[in-house]
Amino acid sequence: DNGGQPFAGGSNWPLRGSKATYWEGGIRAVGFVHSPLLLNKGTKCRSLVHVTDWFPTLVSLGEGTLDEDLNLDGYDVWESISEGYPSPRQDILHNIDPIYIKAKNGSWKAGYGLWNTAIQAALRVGHWKLLTGVPGYSDWVPPQTFSSQRLTNRYHNERIRWDRGKSIWLFNITADPYERVDMSQRYPHIVKKMLMRLAQYNKTAVPVRYPAKDLRSNPQYNSGVWGPWYKDEKEQEEELYNNFFTNHLGKTSWKDKSKNRKLKRKMKH
Repeated sequence: DNGGQPFAGGSNWPLRGSKATYWEGGIRAVGFVHSPLLLNKGTKCRSLVHVTDWFPTLVSLGEGTLDEDLNLDGYDVWESISEGYPSPRQDILHNIDPIYIKAKNGSWKAGYGLWNTAIQAALRVGHWKLLTGVPGYSDWVPPQTFSSQRLTNRYHNERIRWDRGKSIWLFNITADPYERVDMSQRYPHIVKKMLMRLAQYNKTAVPVRYPAKDLRSNPQYNSGVWGPWYKDEKEQEEELYNNFFTNHLGKTSWKDKSKNRKLKRKMKH
């Protein structure tokens, strides 16, 4: 999963961050492979593996073939898992969110003119991981224990102050998987290379489609029910026509009934 939620019973300790963040606690996942096809059983694979790699890997295991024109994002990583060979994957684009631009000190200048560091993004290349923008909740949340002190709902987190106002981080994830030592100032040349890589990825991205709110989705317009609400123009025209026709019949029927009542009263008198 994409990280546990520490405030709802989950734990990512000793990793940093939580669910829905770009820190390792929000993106790193563990898994296992059980198969008679494994050559090196009982071993750990620490190579880069992304969820997109499973498709080409499983197709290859099934002795299938993939069209090279598909230009897939994934790689066949079976030899890395089964035999310990280096992974063909050299990098992982964790995400680029061009809409989430909340880093107050983020700018093109901070990104050496290569990238706007206000944009929330994360990239892994080899041992290195780069983050820009606001990566999300950044505490380390250790396992919570009861004590003799009065119980409160406060979590005893590890928090740092020196990264406030930052919009760019660089970590050696192999040596520092807990993301405690920011190396962006020490290795600006690596930061620049990774920012260039981010920009390259961004050029191939499909434009974000984030439409404005549609008031038709409000339950008050749908009999007070949360449910499917979108209709194309043809459906909408048919619904308007049907509603008009139904309402017209209803009004006519009501008038006819009213006339009948008046006639009955006159006849009685």
